[in-house]
Amino acid sequence: MRRAGLASCVLWFSLGAAQNVVEEGKRAFDAGNYTEAVRLFEKAQQSSARCEIFFYLGLARYRLKQLDRAIINFRSAAECDPKLPEPHIALGEAYTQKGDDNRALAAFESALKAQPNHAGALRSAAALYIRHQMNEQAVGVLERLSRMEPGDVQVRSNLGAAYAATSQLEKAEIEFQAAIQRNPVYPSALTGIGNVYLKTGRAEQATEVLQKAAKIAPGAYEPRFLLGAAYNHLERYGEAVRELEAALSQGGGDPEIYYNMARAYRALGREEERKGALAQFTKLKARSERDKEWQREAGRLVERAKTLVHAGDLAGAIALLERARELHRGDAQILFRLAGLYYDVQQYAMARRLIQEAMAVAPAEWAYHYLLGLIEKSTGNLQAARSSLEAAVLLNSAAADAYNQLGDLAMRQNDAARAIEDFRRAVQLDPQQPAYRLNLEAAQRALKP
Repeated sequence: MRRAGLASCVLWFSLGAAQNVVEEGKRAFDAGNYTEAVRLFEKAQQSSARCEIFFYLGLARYRLKQLDRAIINFRSAAECDPKLPEPHIALGEAYTQKGDDNRALAAFESALKAQPNHAGALRSAAALYIRHQMNEQAVGVLERLSRMEPGDVQVRSNLGAAYAATSQLEKAEIEFQAAIQRNPVYPSALTGIGNVYLKTGRAEQATEVLQKAAKIAPGAYEPRFLLGAAYNHLERYGEAVRELEAALSQGGGDPEIYYNMARAYRALGREEERKGALAQFTKLKARSERDKEWQREAGRLVERAKTLVHAGDLAGAIALLERARELHRGDAQILFRLAGLYYDVQQYAMARRLIQEAMAVAPAEWAYHYLLGLIEKSTGNLQAARSSLEAAVLLNSAAADAYNQLGDLAMRQNDAARAIEDFRRAVQLDPQQPAYRLNLEAAQRALKP
């Protein structure tokens, strides 16, 4: 699906009244000198807290393939002015590039809250909804986009696919036909309407359009798979096997391919091959169900771990979360929770490793940077702690305790003036916390001659 690229986001801000250094950074960016652009935008940050500087800095870092740092900058720009859609869109694009579809989708949804009819955000959200079979949601955004751009072939074809996936086959056929009328050789629309024909008992018509789709897109597996299924319906089993084997050779991983192959092999009397295809179908289906069950079990273990934490049994909670980590590898929240528990029991090396793994998945979660700051502070790495805590407040300007921790770092580094600034911010954010006020008063006393 077509998406608004990051380059288009540059149009978001007008630089009419910008400081000279920002304009210089923009010119460096336009010239493709992204390293110089980063230097200039970082310089601008030292004297200005304007939201667009975060955004431009993210764009430059994105072009330098510094993806995690770009995500932090985009998230900061989005937090700075949540009503503007472009920072959220840029954040979503960066997360998509990173392969984190869940956070990408959340960013695009935030953009749509800010501007419900933003075409780029609608396209990007729809693409992810379709990819993850969230078809009801896809229908909603694609209907809106189709009203805005009724002549867009891709939008009409994708809306047809979403209708088909929600069993609205008449509507799906209308959308596919509209796409084909505008582009008779559009493979997605041809494949989609072939699928509709197949589901509505029109196998002969399905084979005609699917043969055309397979010829136009020879590297795509889906037209071949559907064509094989259509041949099965027509009892043309030899042709079905040919197309289904082609679908597999082109990367098709749908278990239904093997099921259809087993059906064709049985009709052809090829019993051993039928058994092999059926065994592969069963294996793939079982693996899918197993993975889902492992994720559900990981969720149950997390809930049980919470209960143990409240009861003070940190060792037991760690054991449960370690099992959850094995079942659902790469889950950032499980890694974060486990890192926090290892921090609580002062196993700082393990805590650091786990939170860094979590940050590799989700670099713009302020709480992850905050925890890493606490870990570095506890192990005497004060400069690393400051960097992490500053990243935390950059991502969440309301993080009172992060400011308090920054103030404590400043006091340890004999910088009472800086500590006063940080403690004062903590007090402003959470005036009911007496420790912050006591820390501020101690810093003020330390500054007096």
